[in-house]
Amino acid sequence: MAMRMQLFLLALLSSGSAWSQMGTPIGNDLGKTQFPEKKLKEAFLGNRAIWNSGQSVVIVLTNTQSASFEKTAAWALNADAFDYQKHWLSIVFQGRADAPVFVKDEKEMISYVREHPGAIGILHQETAPDDLVIRVE
Repeated sequence: MAMRMQLFLLALLSSGSAWSQMGTPIGNDLGKTQFPEKKLKEAFLGNRAIWNSGQSVVIVLTNTQSASFEKTAAWALNADAFDYQKHWLSIVFQGRADAPVFVKDEKEMISYVREHPGAIGILHQETAPDDLVIRVE
């Protein structure tokens, strides 16, 4: 029985549930620097068009083959990268959201967010600059 429990826990931990961690959100001129995780998730699912500042929401993601994209997909949609990419293609072609901006890596994400008001991204590997960090309520 104890062996079954250990195997179950090992399978659970390796199944990707550990990948659903949010990471560190960064943003520029969003109207505030603290958001509930639910509101951030809404943005990363394309369900928010304008920030409190009046800026348009610009979602910034790393390329679809990256570990960072996979982790963001697991957090936002509880899905893999392929399904998250399909989700975005679907809502963009339905006219419900603007397409995300795709960048090469998290360093480029930091630069893009810094230079574009309304932009938001999630870092999983790079250290977030203090002036861009969004606190999660």
